[in-house]
Amino acid sequence: MLLLSRGGSDAVHVKEFDLTTGDFVPDDQHPFNLPEAKTRVSYKSRNVAIVGSDFGPDSLTDSGYPRTVREWTRGTPLEDAPVVFEGDKKDVSVYAYVSDERTWGGGIYEVRGRSLTFYTSKHWIRKVQYEHLLAADDPARAGVEDPPEFVELDVQDDADHSIVGNMILISLRSDWEPVPGKQTYKKGSLIYTDIDAFIEKGCAGVEYSVLFEPTELTAYEYFTITKNYLILSTMDNVKSKLDFYKIVNGFSLERVGGDMPAQIRDCSVRPIDPYEGSDEFWFTTSDFVTPSTLFLADARKVEGAGPDPEAFITEKVKSLPHQYDSENLEVAQQIAVSKDGTEIPYFIIMKKDLDKNGKNPTLLYGYGGFEVSLGPHYIATSGLAWLERGGVYVEANIRGGGKISSVSCPLRG
Repeated sequence: MLLLSRGGSDAVHVKEFDLTTGDFVPDDQHPFNLPEAKTRVSYKSRNVAIVGSDFGPDSLTDSGYPRTVREWTRGTPLEDAPVVFEGDKKDVSVYAYVSDERTWGGGIYEVRGRSLTFYTSKHWIRKVQYEHLLAADDPARAGVEDPPEFVELDVQDDADHSIVGNMILISLRSDWEPVPGKQTYKKGSLIYTDIDAFIEKGCAGVEYSVLFEPTELTAYEYFTITKNYLILSTMDNVKSKLDFYKIVNGFSLERVGGDMPAQIRDCSVRPIDPYEGSDEFWFTTSDFVTPSTLFLADARKVEGAGPDPEAFITEKVKSLPHQYDSENLEVAQQIAVSKDGTEIPYFIIMKKDLDKNGKNPTLLYGYGGFEVSLGPHYIATSGLAWLERGGVYVEANIRGGGKISSVSCPLRG
């Protein structure tokens, strides 16, 4: 399904595209096409779509997003699609999706959710057979027992979750005691446990493993998965860090490769095709003096490679052009200590042969808001207008509350 947005708006026009013919699905094949609206749509199976959209009166939340979810069978009128889940008008949005974990040795799960606010949500989940995803009148469903009832996911409203194989991974925005009086998992942590046991017994009836726990200098960003590996992206003192874990029988995660040091760069990782058994991924990176560059990478290469932060790279694919001359520049991270003892990490970009005599013209920049830190990024404008002319450029962040955040006061340099 292609979601086409006019001018980048939240409203999209949905059109179904045939990858075998390279064209949109013709009308006589009953495509899942939808007019422009703030639609949420995904496949439940080839001929069943899960749709939340503007279906008329009372179908949207006060925020203008879907309040109801319908299951739309191919070849039937959309208005006849039954409502299978709904939320409250005060919710931000309502949605549903299928998490098929068979590639990683797990099961198939149906998930329904209500976004209560932008930072909180409630979810309901059940484990199903493949036949349960088919249309109600599909012959393959004959003789198959009905799926179990949905169970509310027993996590905090401000936590996020993902299913990988037979595991549920939970990222925490606040401290959590699954069993009151026992172990507390710190906010910012990423923990995991057996998904089937979690559904059956709730949060107090299972054991957890900690994949990541933050410190004053570190923070969790995201993870992605290939066929056999989980790649964890974290921030270490405002620098990018990747760690690789092997998915063992779909039930546990085993760290592989060396302890790769954090790098002064921004990067993103996207798998190519884990469903076909691939461990290859796209690795995109940039830093203060290097524009965005795309690499082909392979997670298998980290095993036995030691702490080499680029051991996984196999091929440089493409790079954006340089916008300024950075050949004679160097990038470093240093620490300034304020009068009250607060340590302030900052990135400094300058000429390699710079005479550090305190007389070099310097631009000092910082930003504060939305829990956003200023990580490394390509600075084309400042590079062209300032660094090429011999100036020094500095970006500063401050520490506070167990995380790195950006300077939120006026700066002069």
